[in-house]
Amino acid sequence: MLRKQFHKQKCIKRLERNSSSSYFRKIRVIAPKYLRKFTFDKMIELEIPESVTDFIEGRVPKRIGTKHYLALARQSSKFYPRYAEYIDRLSERPKVTK
Repeated sequence: MLRKQFHKQKCIKRLERNSSSSYFRKIRVIAPKYLRKFTFDKMIELEIPESVTDFIEGRVPKRIGTKHYLALARQSSKFYPRYAEYIDRLSERPKVTK
């Protein structure tokens, strides 16, 4: 019964395919997909293996074996500090003002 009432409310809108893109554009913030792309590209540039980069970003098959998952977790612990160090250096740069 509560479920039917919830769906009848007019204030609830169906989420459209480009809703999040429109929202981020409207509030002038970088969309998450571009942050993920930047992160992926930078990790590859920092010589972090693609499989580890995919694992860190959550792009791992749903049926990954435990042994393989643990191996990727260990590798990500080994390689992630490279990216974290890059982010630290990036945040220390002077800000560009218009």
